[in-house]
Amino acid sequence: MSLIILLLFTYLNIKINSDQTTQLQNECQIVVNPLNHNNLVCVWRDFRLGYRRVGVGYSFDGGLTWRDTLFYEPQYPYQSDPGLTVDKEGNFYACLLSFISTSQPNGLFVYKSTDGGRSWSEPIPVVNQVPNVFEDKELIICDRTNSPFQNNLYVFWTRFYDTKIMISRSTDRGLNWSSPIPVSDGSASVQWPVGAIGPNGEVYIAWVRLSSPQSIRIDKSTDGGLTWGEDRTVANVRFGYGYINPDILVFSFPAMDVDISNSPYSGNIYIAYMDYGPTTQETDIYFTRSTDGGNTWSNPIRLNDDSLGNLRDQFHPWLKVDNNGAIHVIFYDRRLDPNNLLFDVYLTSSYDGGLTWTPNKRITTVSSNPNLFPPPIDAGRLGEYIGLDAIDSTKIFMAWSDTREGNPDIFCAIPDTLSFVKEKPVKKTIKKILINKDYFNITGEKIKEINKSKGIIFLRDKGRLIKKVFLK
Repeated sequence: MSLIILLLFTYLNIKINSDQTTQLQNECQIVVNPLNHNNLVCVWRDFRLGYRRVGVGYSFDGGLTWRDTLFYEPQYPYQSDPGLTVDKEGNFYACLLSFISTSQPNGLFVYKSTDGGRSWSEPIPVVNQVPNVFEDKELIICDRTNSPFQNNLYVFWTRFYDTKIMISRSTDRGLNWSSPIPVSDGSASVQWPVGAIGPNGEVYIAWVRLSSPQSIRIDKSTDGGLTWGEDRTVANVRFGYGYINPDILVFSFPAMDVDISNSPYSGNIYIAYMDYGPTTQETDIYFTRSTDGGNTWSNPIRLNDDSLGNLRDQFHPWLKVDNNGAIHVIFYDRRLDPNNLLFDVYLTSSYDGGLTWTPNKRITTVSSNPNLFPPPIDAGRLGEYIGLDAIDSTKIFMAWSDTREGNPDIFCAIPDTLSFVKEKPVKKTIKKILINKDYFNITGEKIKEINKSKGIIFLRDKGRLIKKVFLK
């Protein structure tokens, strides 16, 4: 039944940021409150003031409407690379990089919200002003299992210029942070760490190794992030990092999550990543899984179901396991454009631990052009990642950078519950059905009947055709 519901749902595309400038927004994460599934929070990189800041928006109606602002400035004027998580009690935590330039000083900071994203604490430093390094590409996760490490927070990032994957943890809801320690082994060039929590509180960090041989690597901690094992190879990659048309920076980073549900697949680790397709003239999305705690990995399979070798790129995947153990993956996709320029967001899901996948579903209602604008608002500013969270197959929430209004804005997709009509058989003796002529959307607002002909009523909600009701 979950598969049927997923395929029948359509998704509303809703703009999150409210600024009226022509500046860009990109690199977003979206998270659902586990105690209130109508409460969503989204963070993103925001240039509305003409330079790098981080925006934050919140919704209490399932993503239909949003309020947004910018985070308070930490010590330094520029911010970037936001990450977002939530604990078991519904407290949200955002992390970001703050800096003056690509040299000193710089640091990583965490903000906390206890009211669903309406207000945020002052920035709390995770690491700050370490000499001769630059902290970059940080994300944050929270242990929401019933393990001894419940509600531990972990921030992980790449430390330049000796390029190590680093981690720091908090055991007191973000008030204090441990001294950072390295996760990656050796001195290889590494980038783009992504983390996930296992069912017993295991902490998994995966990243892309850019030194030869290029590969996805992973490490694990079983003591709450205090100690780490030996790095293991997940999959070799051919792309690593580089630019695709028109000058968009992309990485073969591992979008990762772990099944912590009560499903038969609990404990499985899942990774999606971008790599070259059959030729080096296109990129595809690949998937691999581990059923033994990250020791061994399945042969990668291709997730995008467009034609092989069609010279259309797919990139920037994100992956989430929902509360029932279903796996959802979204990605940017250019299959609809023969010129391999315009992009959409597509979704695919698996309900059997990653063995089989649903047909790719287009989520965006309008394709985006990444090359509409002159420098500095150009294709290179599309960002490096997008956002996804999921409760179950009827509550999948996605966020991405979208150019339908002429510059990159943050849009989200939420299920259009009014578009899903479950058909029930009726006896042929029924000749007429009486229907109350008042109709309401899911926020309780009255919507208008615009015409009725040949047994069909058409309704509009704020200019959008939302439903057809068959009377006979």
